[in-house]
Amino acid sequence: MRLHHPDWPLPRPDAIHHIVEDFLTDWTAPNAHILPLRRFLENCLSTDLRNFFAESCFLFAFTHQKLPPSCQQGYVRMQGLVGSQELRHHAVQAGLLQDYT
Repeated sequence: MRLHHPDWPLPRPDAIHHIVEDFLTDWTAPNAHILPLRRFLENCLSTDLRNFFAESCFLFAFTHQKLPPSCQQGYVRMQGLVGSQELRHHAVQAGLLQDYT
């Protein structure tokens, strides 16, 4: 940038993500900051950035050519989400997993 003429215009960005910021901002707010940022990055990267259970990664592996990054980094390398009975029950209640019991 230093080598360009001072009146040289900046290139137009392909995408812009606007956020509200001040000293009271809660950067961990799921719907106000995390979800819009995740959707923006998913759109830029053309991939799904959510975390999945092992069953979902297994299904993705057999039905899709491209696995989400969480499945590539976790499930395929045998470092999946450590489950418990309570977590499984919550996932079934939320409709994320089928109840096979």
